[in-house]
Amino acid sequence: MTNILLVDDRPENLLALEAILEPLDETLLYAHSGEEALRQLLQHDVAVILLDVQMPLLDGFETAMLIKQRERTKHIPIIFVTAISKDEDHVFRGYSAGAVDYVFKPFSPDVLRSKVAVFIELHEKTEQLQRQAELLKEQELAELRRESEERYRFLAEAQPDQIWTAMPNGELDYVNQRVLDYFDSSFSERVAEGWVGVTHPDDLPRTLQLWQQALDTGSSYENELRLRRADESYRWHLTRAVPMRNRRGEVVKWFGSNTDIEDRKSAEEAQRFLVEAGATLGSSLDYRTTLAALAKMAVPRIADWARVDIVEDGKLRTLAVEHVDERKVALALELSRRYPEDPDAAQGPPLVLRTGESELVTEISEERLSELAMDDLHLELVRELGFQSYMGVPLVTRGRTHGVISFVAAESGRRYGPADLALAEDLARRASSAIENAQLYREVEERAQAARVLETVGDGVFLVDIEGIVRLWNRAAEVITQLTRTEVLGRGIDEVLPGWQDLAARDPVTGAPGPATATTVPLELAGEERWLSISGVGFDEGTVFAFQDVTEERALEQIRQDLVSTVSHELRTPLAAIYGSALTLAREDLELEETMHSKLLEIIVEESTRLADIVNDLLLASQLDSGRLELHVEPCDARALAASVLDAARTHLPEGIRVSLDPGQQDVPRVAADEGQLRQVLTNLVDNAVKYSPGGGDVQVRLEPAGKYVRFTVTDEGLGIPPSEQSRIFEKFYRVDPDMTGGIGGTGLGLYISRELVRRVHGRIWVEPAVARGSVFHVEIPAASEPSTGQKKRKRARASA
Repeated sequence: MTNILLVDDRPENLLALEAILEPLDETLLYAHSGEEALRQLLQHDVAVILLDVQMPLLDGFETAMLIKQRERTKHIPIIFVTAISKDEDHVFRGYSAGAVDYVFKPFSPDVLRSKVAVFIELHEKTEQLQRQAELLKEQELAELRRESEERYRFLAEAQPDQIWTAMPNGELDYVNQRVLDYFDSSFSERVAEGWVGVTHPDDLPRTLQLWQQALDTGSSYENELRLRRADESYRWHLTRAVPMRNRRGEVVKWFGSNTDIEDRKSAEEAQRFLVEAGATLGSSLDYRTTLAALAKMAVPRIADWARVDIVEDGKLRTLAVEHVDERKVALALELSRRYPEDPDAAQGPPLVLRTGESELVTEISEERLSELAMDDLHLELVRELGFQSYMGVPLVTRGRTHGVISFVAAESGRRYGPADLALAEDLARRASSAIENAQLYREVEERAQAARVLETVGDGVFLVDIEGIVRLWNRAAEVITQLTRTEVLGRGIDEVLPGWQDLAARDPVTGAPGPATATTVPLELAGEERWLSISGVGFDEGTVFAFQDVTEERALEQIRQDLVSTVSHELRTPLAAIYGSALTLAREDLELEETMHSKLLEIIVEESTRLADIVNDLLLASQLDSGRLELHVEPCDARALAASVLDAARTHLPEGIRVSLDPGQQDVPRVAADEGQLRQVLTNLVDNAVKYSPGGGDVQVRLEPAGKYVRFTVTDEGLGIPPSEQSRIFEKFYRVDPDMTGGIGGTGLGLYISRELVRRVHGRIWVEPAVARGSVFHVEIPAASEPSTGQKKRKRARASA
């Protein structure tokens, strides 16, 4: 039945309308005001509204406008029923408010009933059409659902992944053919059993927790887990599921997929393993340690067994064997000991050594074991260890195979394939690089050590290539020649060492390392002559020369020769005189006059004294060289000391020689020196002045203050000293007249001793040419300060002693 809403504030009007519409046999709803009419419309569906215009508070027009504003009621036909307001403005306002008709009282009941019946019929037909449309829509939706489900199933079957759906409670209701093929089960079995029985035990607790969490919250599900396939092996899968909801937001279905990510996981694990292996291999340059650590890392991540064999000293040695079971490790070591040490043997891991190529055995069959077995015990050991699959990869550096890394699968049941072999080969390349780096580092260290040794040796070393260019110049070569590397390297040896061609012609060069004959030659270096002892060794890239500066040794050798020559000559003369005089005195057949007898004795005494002086000079020079000469520094009267030296010289002056002390300045400071040693210095200078004045002349000694020093000056009019010789006269055994062409003898030690004695008291001595002829020697000795009371007491004590 259809609802008709009657709205009038007067009950009698509502009763009249009820009587008119009763024959229609429809449900009548009553409202006494506009507000009540709106409440009725909120509770009921209405086919037509009969609305009074004149009502208190909310009149008919306002009520109609509110009805038309609501989406649900705006299409309900409204018939205004009124006894007043017949003017056109009210009629127009009624139609504007949404009325479909405007009926004035009094009206014909049949007409009103007919109009209402039309709207009722229209309403019923409209509802019928809506029901038909909804039914058609439901049929179309059902067809669409069926087609969508078929399409979904088609797509699910076409997918390479495992596709499944589940009920809102999580129970499976559909799996595609990929699932059935993977688990080798029927549709009903798999839907009934679900995933619990085929999930890896280690992954099951986390999987159940995540799935229950998704069911409770209605959120998407994602997880990585291992699923056991028909051959009992586990593979990693990425499982995802998303919920499908209805209009009320309720989960009505779960759509999920299982994607095989075993290859990705294996690649990630392999990459992670390679990174860790690279870090291990790079952690030390001791490749034996790092390779053993690498074998330990491989178990059980990529193998049940790992073994490293290395060729050392021409023999094959097992560097490491790894397994989680120590008992099996012992068996494996026993197995390794049964392999031959010869790397070229044809059985076992040496096969990879011999061929230099990787070996992959996916499944070790009994026939394969028999081929590898060297004896029955070897075969039994391999059987007991349970080898199933094998990979062997060579360790190759610089084109040579140095070892083998072996990986064996046993109790895990894994089977090695090309991807596993690629991983093993990559690992072997990294290990080979580590071995090569260790070898290169050792070579670099050896070269660096050789370079350090080369820099620290005292001999100069340089390399001349086959084109005559200097390629190496060590530190000692720089020091000896005063030529830096920058000046030398890259230049021709003829430019660096003038006269090299002549030297090279004289220097024998050996063709191999070993003792080489050295040649001593003079070279002009840094503006002076240096004597070098040089030898060379030739090789493919040029010649390595080693040299020593023997200038000092040569000078010492020259000094030694001079000493032998001088001393032998100087000693021979007095000895000959003493020997001759003694022989003459000893002759019995010869009667000597008293005068001759006394003369011979005088000669013996004089020559003995001369001989003693020579020996004393030699001993004193030796003490000076060794630093054993004692020194007693004290204030000395310089003028008194000089006067006493001249007094002693006058006792044996040759004819024509006069010695004198320049009166000059009388008040000369005392000097700080060893009085005896200073006396010897002045005596040597005066004796030399007399000796080197064979033509006679004056020898004068002068004293004068010179700042903090007292200067002694000895001037003669003798032979003089050539300017070129003045820098050498203080050398040991050096004499201006070495061949004694002028009849002047001597050991050449006097001036050397004088220089050393002066140096010991922080003085200095030098020579200058005289204005006219002869020489001028200067000696400066530090002036003495006033002695302390202690010094005076020590002086008095020495005097009394």
